[in-house]
Amino acid sequence: MTPLVWIVALFLVGLAVLVLEVFVPSGGVLGFLSVIAIVAAIVEAFLEQGTAFGLAVLGVAFVAVPAVLAGAFRVFPETPLGRRVLPPPPGGDDVRPRAARRRHLEGLVGRRGRAVGELVPWGTVEIEGVVCDAVSEVGPIAADAAVIVAGVDAAAVVVRPATTRPDPPAARPLRPEQPHQTDADVRSRTLEEFDFEGLEPPAA
Repeated sequence: MTPLVWIVALFLVGLAVLVLEVFVPSGGVLGFLSVIAIVAAIVEAFLEQGTAFGLAVLGVAFVAVPAVLAGAFRVFPETPLGRRVLPPPPGGDDVRPRAARRRHLEGLVGRRGRAVGELVPWGTVEIEGVVCDAVSEVGPIAADAAVIVAGVDAAAVVVRPATTRPDPPAARPLRPEQPHQTDADVRSRTLEEFDFEGLEPPAA
């Protein structure tokens, strides 16, 4: 075999072993062998074909090695081993924890129920026969107290006491309009009501 065939063979074997390292993890053994083969090809090119050819092989190695690795890692997830090692990315419902449970809790907003135990502020409530974790938004709530769902916090409902609203205050009857009084009328009424007899001196 001519030196040129040896150089090409070592270079291709090095790339093949590098790809094999991606698909068959060997703890770095195959990767080490691929590096040795590629380096041997570059050295052989410098020694047998001259500096120009050696630099050309070195440049090809700098381009080929990253390209081969990128292609191998792109194909690897599609292989049976890749599907076992790298599971498919999770969907939207998988990323959102307990998506179905949260949607069910969001459907309880505005519903009424009761506190199974005391909420201080965390506890348990029963809403339409569904027992779920809850947190009070207004402080402690006594056990068996009526509550209403105001929102959802993670996997728990946010509740507040379901107190009935007080009746609006009865409208006060309008006072009859008083006739407009002048200052003279006020002074006249004041003088009439004043007790002048009390100002007389007592008899001796």
